This record gives sequence, C-alpha cells and structure tokens, in this order.
Amino acid sequence: MASKTSDAVCPLSQKEIEPLGDFNYPVLPNKAFAKLKSDEPQPDHKLDASYPDASILFDSEAGTLTASALGMLTFSKQGMSITPLWSLSDENMTMTMNFSPNDCFNDVIPQDAYKAGLPDGCKGVDDEALKQAMAKNSPAKGVVIAQGRAPKDGEPAQLQLNFDESNEAGAIKDNGNIDFRERGSMNTVSEGEKVAAIIPPTKGKAGFNVLGNELPAQDGQPLTIKPGTGIAFSEGSDGVITYTATSPGMLTHKDGTLSISDVVEVNSDVDMTSGNIHTEKGSIFIKGTVTTGATVSAKESVYIDNVVENATVKAGADIVINAGILMEEGGLIEATGNVTAKFMRNATIRAGGDVISEVDFVNCDIIAGGRIIAESDKGNVNGGTYVCSGMDVSEVGTDIGTQTFVTLALPEDEGAKMDTQITSIQDKLELLDKYIGTSDTKSTLLLAPKEDRDILRELFKIKKALLQKKTKLEENKQNTREDGGEELAKMVLKARKTVHAGVTITIADKSITLHKAEQFSKFHWNAEENGIAITGL
Repeated sequence: MASKTSDAVCPLSQKEIEPLGDFNYPVLPNKAFAKLKSDEPQPDHKLDASYPDASILFDSEAGTLTASALGMLTFSKQGMSITPLWSLSDENMTMTMNFSPNDCFNDVIPQDAYKAGLPDGCKGVDDEALKQAMAKNSPAKGVVIAQGRAPKDGEPAQLQLNFDESNEAGAIKDNGNIDFRERGSMNTVSEGEKVAAIIPPTKGKAGFNVLGNELPAQDGQPLTIKPGTGIAFSEGSDGVITYTATSPGMLTHKDGTLSISDVVEVNSDVDMTSGNIHTEKGSIFIKGTVTTGATVSAKESVYIDNVVENATVKAGADIVINAGILMEEGGLIEATGNVTAKFMRNATIRAGGDVISEVDFVNCDIIAGGRIIAESDKGNVNGGTYVCSGMDVSEVGTDIGTQTFVTLALPEDEGAKMDTQITSIQDKLELLDKYIGTSDTKSTLLLAPKEDRDILRELFKIKKALLQKKTKLEENKQNTREDGGEELAKMVLKARKTVHAGVTITIADKSITLHKAEQFSKFHWNAEENGIAITGL
C-alpha cells in the first residue's frame, strides 16, 4: 500500500515532459506516464532517482517518469505529484474514493491496483464497495470504501432493586434516595429476600480510524454500595453482587449504603383511638389517614397511604403522602429529607430537601432546603409564602392577582452561622478585657502583683487564641459569601406556563412584584446587573 502523500513534488513543469497517456485519467504504478522532452532539464531542477513523497520515480537512462502509486497526475508552480484517488474525512473515520474504469492508457484498472493505492495500515476497507464501484464500469466520485469504528465506552455499573412479583421496585433518584411515589404504595421486604443487585460495569471497546490508528475507549465506572443494617451480600461468578435482606423491613439507599430500616406498620387511621405514633428508630408506614390533632414522628421516614388532616408529622428522612395534605386548622409537616404528596392545601412544611406536589400548592407556608416542584400540567402555586433554592411549576399565582410570595435562598446560610460564632467570641473577648484590661501583655504583667502573673499569662493565651479564631471565621465568612454568589446564580424559578400579576419574587436582597403576567419564563439572579432577570424558557 502507498504512504500518505505530503506537499513534496517532483521539480518538473508540464512544459518539460512529453505525455505518454491522457492525464485526465489515473496513472498506474510500473507504467511510465511521461518522458523528458530534453536530456538536460532546467538548470535549477535536480532530478534524483525518485520522489517518494510525490509518488514519482525517474529513470535517468530512459528519461521517463513512472508513478509509484495509483492516482491523478497534478501540476503546481512547484512541480508535479500524484494525488491519490482516495480522500479522508476530517477525523480520518471515513475514506472515499474516485473511480475510473480506465487508466491514462485506456487500459482497465484492476481491483488490486485500487487496494494497493490505499495508505499503509489502512483498516476497515469494504471490499464489496470496491467491487460494486468497479462493476458499474463508469466513473464514480466519493464512493465510501473504508469506514473506521468509533470507540464504545463501557456501560457503568447498575444498581437494580428487586422485589417479589406482588411488589414494584422504587426508582433511584439523583441524590441516591428511593422515590417510593413511583411505586404507588410503600412495600416492605422479607427476611431472606434478594432486594438488590449491582450489575458490574462493562469494558470499553476500542475503535480505530481508517489509517489504522487505535481510538481508546473508557471502561464503565464501577459502583460501590456498602451493606448496612439488615443487609448481606455475595458476588457471583459473573461479577454480579447480590444483596439479601437478613431481617424484614424497608429498603433504603442513602449515602452509598443499602440498609433495611425497621418499619412500624399502622393498619388504620391515626386518631384518638390509635393514639399518636412515635418511633425512636426506623420508619412508620400508615395505611390510613392521619387525622386532626394527631402526631406522628419517626427516626427515619414516614409513609402515609391516605390524607394528612391538620396533624403534625415529623421524620428524620423523607415523608411520602400518597394522597394530600389538608391543614385549614393547623398542623406541621417537618422532614430532614423530602416531602411528597398529591396536593397541599394550607400546609405548613419545613423540609431539608425538596417539596414535591403532583398537583398544586394552595395558601401554603413552606421552607425547603431544596426545590419546590409541582409535577403535572396543573401544578400551580396559588397564594402563600414559599422559601426554597429553586421552583419548577406550571403556574405561580392566579389571574385574579392572589398574593403569592416566593423567595429563592441558599439552603443554609453559613455566613449567618459564622456571624453567631463571631458574636459569641466577641462577647468572650469583652469579658476578658474587663479582667485583664486592653493594654499589651508585657505592660499588664509588669504592673500586676507577682502572685497574679501566672493566671494573667493563661488569660492572655486564651485571648490570643480567641482573636485568631475570630480572624479565621471572618476570612471564611468572606469566602463563603463569594462562593454563595455563584450558587445564587444557579437558583431558578421556572414557570412552564404563567407567573401571574400579584406574585412577589425575592432573590438575595432584591424583590420584584409583577404587575403583568409573564408567560413561559424563568426568574434568576443576574450578577452583572445585581438584580433579578426574567428570561424565556
């Protein structure tokens, strides 16, 4: 096979040679295509035996020129060279070729001449395409005759949740928790049940381009899940890791650990008859309604099949309510994780994560560390006060101007925490100054009675340490506020339909109240303008 040509040429002009064939057609190797018109070429032309980069050989005795590769004879100001009939795509993944039934001597070009004219190491050649192009016995341009293979990265390891046929698997969310709303109702697992498996990652398959260069591929990323309480695991010969429940309960996947949580099942409403429900560990599954005045609290999650009415529900993880929340007469929903329900009316909710309603929020008081989400096309936020790190809903407010207040805020104001610490340190410093004064250490010790000097030295050490801590906190506070500015820019109120007049939106220390509706819009922080921007979806 031929090498890929460079810009080098044979230093002869078209005027200095006598054609032996028709240069409108390809020249073949081992057939002289031209001879010198004179035994003595131009003085500035040094003719060597060959010009490999130009694919041209010179026979000094016969005075003839022969191609070393199949191609078209081309001329430039610098001289002449053989241009291959093949060409490459930008990334060398595809090779095309121009075909001619005959060479410059009107002889048929054999298939092996086309293949011999390909670059060294060429891969992915389609012999059938070559054969079909030649069978047409007519000129053809741009025929694909070689194709590289793109690298294929391996698949990452997959976590699969397994339940009995009577149960449905939950969906794994981005944060690693299980979205039990996808199951319709909460299901528990039994002792000995195979609850999950990790399908190992696959190896990547390297590719190549038509020049034969290997294109590396990435292997799939592994997945590590730790077995927590109530979980045992084993690895099969196929590399699949299977997790089995060693005790009954509810499967949880959080922070990279798969565990079985103790579950207290309540097969009735929570009311005056059942009494309030509290657990010091595990989760609670209520198969009825939590009625007015009742209280439910769990160390982990709470799952309620029906409605919560004017009640208090608290959870150390998630709260999932398969029906809705009705709180015309008071109550509180409080979760460290997410709160999910079909609808929420007059609800007071405090969540460390997201608050998700399938339908709507009406006159609610919600503070969420994550986002507030209304999933359906009727997912509206209608009246009330909402503080969150983002909002994704269909509509905000109503066409009659119902007052609705939305504040986008960072989940935790670390700066505020540091302010509290700095204030505490300052109080201690002021108290110390009452005892040791504000003079420098040396002067104070010299003036103090000898028996008090050791105590004073210790107090000055404490003061020094407090001052250092205060300085460090103030530096961290400044850095946190700067980082917070970047986070602020990521928070968005997204309305898939309308944000109505009467809605007030606050981000950082800026607020706007809409006097006309905004359609298909999002509200976000614009650092350059130091204000709230409104843009289309």
